[in-house]
Amino acid sequence: LEDAQQLRDRALLYLSEYFQHIAEQIPVVVLLEDIHWADESSLDTINHLAMNNPAQRWLIVCVGRLVLLERRPHWGEGQEAHSRLTLNPLTKRESRQLVGEILKKVEDVPLYLREMVVDGAEGNPYYIEELIKMLVENGVIIKGEQRWQVEHAKLANLDVPATLTGVLQARMDSLPEEERELLQQASAVGRIFWDGAIKFINAANTDDNQQELPDIDQILATVHQHGLIYQRETSAFAGSVEYMFKNTIMQEVIYQGILKKVRQTYHGMIADWLIQQSGERAGEFTGMIADHLVSSGQNEQAASYLFEAGERAARQYANQEALAYLNRALELTPGENVAQRFDILC
Repeated sequence: LEDAQQLRDRALLYLSEYFQHIAEQIPVVVLLEDIHWADESSLDTINHLAMNNPAQRWLIVCVGRLVLLERRPHWGEGQEAHSRLTLNPLTKRESRQLVGEILKKVEDVPLYLREMVVDGAEGNPYYIEELIKMLVENGVIIKGEQRWQVEHAKLANLDVPATLTGVLQARMDSLPEEERELLQQASAVGRIFWDGAIKFINAANTDDNQQELPDIDQILATVHQHGLIYQRETSAFAGSVEYMFKNTIMQEVIYQGILKKVRQTYHGMIADWLIQQSGERAGEFTGMIADHLVSSGQNEQAASYLFEAGERAARQYANQEALAYLNRALELTPGENVAQRFDILC
């Protein structure tokens, strides 16, 4: 097929038939997390699948932040099977129940400890979870196989952060330097990152400073045990293990702790690694490579990759994404580069 729209329509048809066939055999649940990060074409595809398979035994669950509704305020409305569930903050009673469940191995949870966690959380279950982890890491709560103990003296002298960001930053500050540095490098890659990229950054730094290369695999294993990252079963790049931060908030907090000059250097190295790794598949990663080039200050090279990403999106009939890429390419292309600007405008 030569026509981009026909190619897109045929792909949607096959995708619908694929899910129809599975749903005829067994009930199907599709879970899509962080849907607020989805591009416009992906949101349209979900709509298409929902509207074209109304009678099938399947459920699409999309989890995301309210920022999605700022971009697509009426997404999904008017569809017979569509429902929107807004998760409200936990009540104090629900928060106490959650604290009790997490600390069920503590024989008698001190009232002060429970109320400190509940009051600070303001109904945010993630705050509760991370604060309790911080208390464990600081030795306030000591884990045992059968019972956990609370060190009352340490609890009385503890300075408890008032916000989730503060709790996450406190957890970061308590880590050894090599673990903090690795997590910062990983956060510059994104929520999803690869051990190969981290090793590439450290190899470059070691060459510059003539230091011994750290044991990246061991550090990643330790950070994984802390529950800060997950290891994924498959990887986008052969020969590299793929990891993911527990959530976007944690990745963002860690990333904000990197000095701007260091951050720029990391992005340049990550772009170089992606270019090396992607090879013949470079087209799949042009947008990601361009983002890192922009963040490293290499605007002209980034414009070339954005131009390529825009052309690729247009070939796939992802028109809104194509316009976004090409508009960014135009912004980054110097005014004196008339030929390149002309090509982008065309």
